Amino acid sequence: MQYPPYMQQTGATVQGLTIDMVNEIFSRMNQPIQYRFYPWARSLYLVENKQVDGLFTIKKTDEREQTMLFPKHPLLTQDYVFFVLKGSKVKFDGDYASLANASIGVVDRTSYGNRFDTAVRENTFKHLDVAVSYELTFKKLLAGRMDTVICSRLVGIHILKQLNGLDRVTISGPPSESAVSYLVFSRKPENIPLVEQFDKIVAEMQQDGTMDIILSKYDHQLD
Repeated sequence: MQYPPYMQQTGATVQGLTIDMVNEIFSRMNQPIQYRFYPWARSLYLVENKQVDGLFTIKKTDEREQTMLFPKHPLLTQDYVFFVLKGSKVKFDGDYASLANASIGVVDRTSYGNRFDTAVRENTFKHLDVAVSYELTFKKLLAGRMDTVICSRLVGIHILKQLNGLDRVTISGPPSESAVSYLVFSRKPENIPLVEQFDKIVAEMQQDGTMDIILSKYDHQLD
């Protein structure tokens, strides 16, 4: 799934913040990798059924830990926020009750952190509008067909820039949650040592400053 600025594919070119991170990690592991882009629900199916070796980025849940191997170290932390059209009467005040009757754009089978996911299970929100991609949710928002979209702040800003809609949209209220996202491995026995090696390399990259260098590169691009 396209998830700019973290990952995106243009023709044969694959690029993005997490692509740079994963390229460096697996290079240090001396492990070749190939990237394939699928809709999110399809991606989950493939890793759950061991038809691919890994997937990123993804939130950790109890259910997912039953079918996937999660490393100790996440790839990144994301702020999930609510985007609304400027002038909208819909406002997030930090309490989900303020959005109980709003139509909220979400992507199919996507986790937005434990707090939001729990609210969904408890039927706090009356109108969830499910789409297969963030681009579709933001197109609906810009067309006035939904009240708000929950999305990673950087992803939302990047997609809105691509849609020439950034000047029409604002972020409402505080972040819903700051959540960590992982690269996971399918539950194949041969992947267990890869997870251990992955954690070792990520820890090294955090200590030697490589992760901060990659993050700062993309923060600058989004100024």
